[in-house]
Amino acid sequence: MRALLLLVTMWVLPALVAAQTYDKQKIDSFASAIAHAEGFNVKHSIPAKYHNPGDIKSRPNFHPFPGQKAIGKGGHIIFKTDKAGWDALNDQIKKMIDGRSKHFNPNMTIVQVAKRYAQNWKPWVKIVTHELNVNPNITLKKLLTSDEPEIFLPLTAFNLPPPTLMLPTLAKN
Repeated sequence: MRALLLLVTMWVLPALVAAQTYDKQKIDSFASAIAHAEGFNVKHSIPAKYHNPGDIKSRPNFHPFPGQKAIGKGGHIIFKTDKAGWDALNDQIKKMIDGRSKHFNPNMTIVQVAKRYAQNWKPWVKIVTHELNVNPNITLKKLLTSDEPEIFLPLTAFNLPPPTLMLPTLAKN
C-alpha cells in the first residue's frame, strides 16, 4: 500500500509543484496596457463611455457579466461602473491563462492574442508591449504567472514516514 501511495505521490506532486499561479500585479499591468490600447483613456471613446476598459463585446448566448448594464453600439458591453468593467477585463485575462477561455491559452504570444482580440492588432501589439516593456513574442504564461511555483497540497497531507524509513521498507517489498 505504501509503495502505491509513493507512486501516486511521485506522479501527482510534481504536477502540483509545476503549476503556476497568476500574478495579480502582472494581470493588473496587462489589463492597464489593454485599456490603453483600446482607447479607454480617450474622452468620448466607446470604452470610456461604456465603462469598458477591455472594449469587451457580447456574444450570442453569452451570460451577462456582473455589473453589466446593457449592450451598446457594435455589441460592446456597457458596464454600470468603471470598476465592473475592470473586474470583467481582469476575469477575461485570468481565463486566458487558466484554461477557461475558448479563444486564448497560456502558450499564446501577445501577437497571437492581439490577432484574436483586436481588429487593428498591429498598433494594439505596439502599445501593449511598449507599456509592459516586453517582447511581442512573450507568452501569456511567462508574462502573467508567478516565477515561484505554488504547492497546493501540503506535504503532510500524504502522512508519509521519513524517507529513511520508507526506502528500506520499499526495497523489501
